[in-house]
Amino acid sequence: MNKNLYIAILLVFYSVSTVAQSTAVRQDTLLSGAISTEEFRKTKATTTITSEALDKNATPNVYNTLYGLLPGLSVMQNTGWDDNATLIVRGRGSLNGIAPLIVVDGFARPMEFLNLQEIETISVLKDGAATAKWGGRGANGVIEVTTKRGKRQKMRIGAEYKYGLGVPVNQPRFADGYSYANAQNEALRLDGLQPLYGEQALEAFKTGSNPNIYPNTNWMDEGLRDFSKNSQLDLTFRGGGDRLRYFTMLGYKNDMGILNPNYTQYSNRYDAQMKKYDLNLRMNLDADVTPTTTVQVSLLGMIRQRNRPDATEATLFSSLYATPSAAFPVRTSRGIWGGDNVRKLNPIAQIADIGYYRTDQRMLQADLRLKQDLKFITPGLRAEAAVAYDNNATYKENGSKSYRYEVNTLVMNSDFGHYEEHTQRFGDDSALKVSNGGLASQYLRSNIEAKLSYDYAVGKHVLAFAALYNQWSYVSTGRATSKYRQFVTATGGYSYADRYLIDVLVNRYGTSVLPKEDRFITYPAVSAAWVISKEQFMAPHTQIGLLKLRASWGRSGYDDFEYYLDRQYWQGSGSYYFQDGNVSTGGITEGRLPVTNVMCEMSDKYNVGLDMQMFGKLSLAIDAYYDNRKNILINGSDLVSSMLGVSASNMFAGKVKSRGLDAGLIWKDQKNAFNYYVGGTFSFVKSQVLENGEGYQPYPYLSAKGYPIGQTFGLEAIGYFDDEQDIANSAKQVFSAVRPGDIKYKDQNGDQLIDVNDRIAIGYSSSIPEIYYGINAGVECKGFGIDLLFQGVGNYSKMLNAANVYWPLRNNTNISTWYLEDKIRWTEETKDIANVPRLTTQDNANNFQNSTQWLVNGAYLKLRNVNIYYNLPKPITSKLGFQKLQVFVRGNNLFSRDHVDYLNSEDLTVNYPDISSVYMGVNVNF
Repeated sequence: MNKNLYIAILLVFYSVSTVAQSTAVRQDTLLSGAISTEEFRKTKATTTITSEALDKNATPNVYNTLYGLLPGLSVMQNTGWDDNATLIVRGRGSLNGIAPLIVVDGFARPMEFLNLQEIETISVLKDGAATAKWGGRGANGVIEVTTKRGKRQKMRIGAEYKYGLGVPVNQPRFADGYSYANAQNEALRLDGLQPLYGEQALEAFKTGSNPNIYPNTNWMDEGLRDFSKNSQLDLTFRGGGDRLRYFTMLGYKNDMGILNPNYTQYSNRYDAQMKKYDLNLRMNLDADVTPTTTVQVSLLGMIRQRNRPDATEATLFSSLYATPSAAFPVRTSRGIWGGDNVRKLNPIAQIADIGYYRTDQRMLQADLRLKQDLKFITPGLRAEAAVAYDNNATYKENGSKSYRYEVNTLVMNSDFGHYEEHTQRFGDDSALKVSNGGLASQYLRSNIEAKLSYDYAVGKHVLAFAALYNQWSYVSTGRATSKYRQFVTATGGYSYADRYLIDVLVNRYGTSVLPKEDRFITYPAVSAAWVISKEQFMAPHTQIGLLKLRASWGRSGYDDFEYYLDRQYWQGSGSYYFQDGNVSTGGITEGRLPVTNVMCEMSDKYNVGLDMQMFGKLSLAIDAYYDNRKNILINGSDLVSSMLGVSASNMFAGKVKSRGLDAGLIWKDQKNAFNYYVGGTFSFVKSQVLENGEGYQPYPYLSAKGYPIGQTFGLEAIGYFDDEQDIANSAKQVFSAVRPGDIKYKDQNGDQLIDVNDRIAIGYSSSIPEIYYGINAGVECKGFGIDLLFQGVGNYSKMLNAANVYWPLRNNTNISTWYLEDKIRWTEETKDIANVPRLTTQDNANNFQNSTQWLVNGAYLKLRNVNIYYNLPKPITSKLGFQKLQVFVRGNNLFSRDHVDYLNSEDLTVNYPDISSVYMGVNVNF
C-alpha cells in the first residue's frame, strides 16, 4: 500500500473531526420558523432549497430553476439548443475552469439528467470547511443534490402533466432587400468603390418584379416558426412500511423544436426538426433487513434522443443570420434552391434538404448503500459502505444528401446591348445516404465508499468522529481522458450545550493527473460557531429564535487539467524544402518543455457568517469571505524569452484572490386564509488577478494584474474621423487603413500611434458580474396563489461584437435594423450626431476592435419564473378521490429589462433562439 495512503488511513481513526455534514438551513425550515438541532450545530457556509421551491417552476431543465434562489450561486443563462445554464459559486476564483463539483446522492454525477419531481434538496457548499471534504475537486464550490426516498406511509401517487409553448424572444431583425441594397451602395461609396445596384435594380427590389435577381427573402421568418411545443408527464409513487420504503418516478418529456415544419418535413423519408425526447425511470428503495441494518438501492435509467438537420446548430443559425435578404430567393422561379457564387449555402436548404443527424443516449446510474448500526458494540457507533456504477453511452445515426442550387446573374448581351438573365446550376440532388455511425461517446463511472462514525454525548457535551474512504474512477472514449481519484477523510467535532461548536477535517486526496511519486495532497479545514441566542443574557429576547456567529477556514483544490504536463514530445512541424527542385518533406520539432512541478491548484477559503431567525417569521443568513488561489496553471511562454528556441513550459504559478459577501433573507407570515412570503438573495464578489503569466508590459495600464478575472480591455473611442485632414492630423491607426467615418481612438501613451499598446481596462468583467441578486415573493388565499421570481446582475460588461447584428456587411454578410434604424450611422449628413461608424464592405479591422464604441452595460433584471395556481378545495378533491388537485400556469424567462437590443443580454452568441416559455398543467395526488 502507498505509504502516504497508509498514514492517511491511520489518521482517519485517530483524528478529531466532524461527522455532521454542514447541512444548510432548509427552505421549509426557514419558512416554518422551526429551528432544527442540525441548524444549531451548523458551523459551515452552506445553503439549501427543497422541493417546495423547485415545484413552483415548470422548466424541464433543473439548471434553469436555480436563478436567484441560493445566495452565493450565480446562474448565467446560455441560449444554445441543448446547453445548460452556467453555475458559478462565489464568483470566478480560477483562471481556468469555473464549474462547481456536482454531487448527486453522495456521488459525483451530472445534474442535467434529473427531473424536478425526483429532487428532494439542492445544497450549495461555499466555504473551505464545507468543500475540503472533496479535496482536489472542491475549489470551485460543490452543489449537492439529494433525490427523494420512500417514507413510512400509505402509498401516494402523484401525476403532473404540463404542456408548454416556447416563443422566440430577443431576436434581431434584418434589413429587407431594398434596404440592404441601399446600405450596400452606401458602404461601397464610403469605401471609395462603385455602387453595386443602380436605380432600376433598387426599383426591382422595391416592387419584387424580378425575385430571381432582386429577391427579398426574410430568412428568419422562412426558417423559424412562431413557437415551439413541448410536453412533460411525471408519475411518482411513494410510500412504505417499517421494513421497506420506496420512491419511484417515471418521467417523459419532449420538445418539438423551433424550425419551420414546412421545411423540416420537406422529405417524406426523414424529419429534420430539432427535437428532443427523454424518458427517465427512478427507483429508490430502503430496506431494513434487520433492526440495525438498512440497505439502500438507487437506480436511474434514461433513454434520450436528439434530432436535427445534418448541420450543426452553429452552422444553421449563423447561415440564417448572415445571408442578406437580397442575396437570392429560397427557391427560384424554376423551383430550384436559390444560391450565389459567394456564400454557396442556402439557409433553408440546409434545414430541408441535406439529411438529418440523430443521437440516441442510454444511461444507467446505480448505487447500493449499506448502513449498519453498531450499537451492540457501543452506542453511537455506525458504519456505512457504498458502491456506485454509471454507464452512459451515446450512439449516432445520420442521413446525408446534397442538393442542387441555382445561381442567377445578369449578363450583358453584346448583340442587343442589354442585360439578360443568366442561369447556372451547381451540385446535385443526391439520394439520402443513411449511415449508422455507431458509438459516438461513452463513459463509465464507478465509486467505492466506506465510512465509520461515532457519536458520544454526556451531559451538555457532544463529540462526533468519522472516517471516510472514497475511490472514484472515470473511463471514457478518447485518448488520455480517463481519470482516477482516491481520498480518505478524518472528521470530527465538539459542541457544548449546542452553544459552542467546533469542527475539524483532514482530507488526504490523490489524483491520477499528478506524477506517480507524489499524487497525494492534504486538505485540512476548521470551523466554529457561537450560538449567542442560547446564552443566558439572551433570555429576555424571546423573539430571537436563533442568533449565531460562524467562522471557518479550509483548503481545497482543482485537479481538472491534462495528463502528461511533465513530459516533452516531438511534434509535426510542417514541411522543409531541399535542393534545387525545392523537394519538400515533413519534419518534427521539439514540443513544449515539460512542467517540473506538477501540482493541483490550491484554494484557501476564509469565511465569517451570521445566522438569525426572529419572530418565527424572519430568517437571515449573511457571509463574508476571502478566497486565496495559488498554483493556478498558466502559460509560461510570455515569461520566458523566445530566444530559448522552444515553447516554454506551462507553470503552476497563477494567483488570484477574491473577496465577497452573500446574503439570503426571507419573511413568511399567515393571516387566517391569507399567507404570503417575500425574500431575496444578494451576492457581491470582487476578484483580483495577482499572477496570470502575461509577462512584461511596456505600460502599466496594459496589465490585467490587479483587475478582476475577465476584465474587459479595449481601445477608448473618442469619435469618428471627419475628413482626410482630420486623419492626417491625428495619431496613425495601424489596424487597417482608415477613411472618414471610421472610429478614432485615444492615444494612451502619446506615441502618435494607435495600436495594441493603447488598450486599457474598460467597464467591468465580461465573464462574471460583481453583483448577483434574486427577489422572490408569493401570496396564497383560499387556494389561489401566485409566485414570482426576479433575478438580476450589476457591475457587468458585454461587448456588442455579434457579426451581422452589430458588426454589419463585413465580407459579404448581413445588416440588422439595429444599425440602420436604432442607431445613427456616420454619413456626411449625420457626422455631428452619429453614434456608430460608417458602413463598410471591407474587413475594416480598425472599426471592429474591442473598444468603448461597442461596450455595453451588462446589468439586467429578469422575471425568471411566474407560477399561478389554484388548489381545489379539499371537500371537492376528496369526493373525486384525490388528496390534492392543482391546476397551474407557469412561465419562464418572461421579461427582461437590460441594455442589449435584439440578443440575450447574457449570451450574445448566434445560437438557437432565446425562448420565453409558458406552461399549462395539472398536478394530482392520490
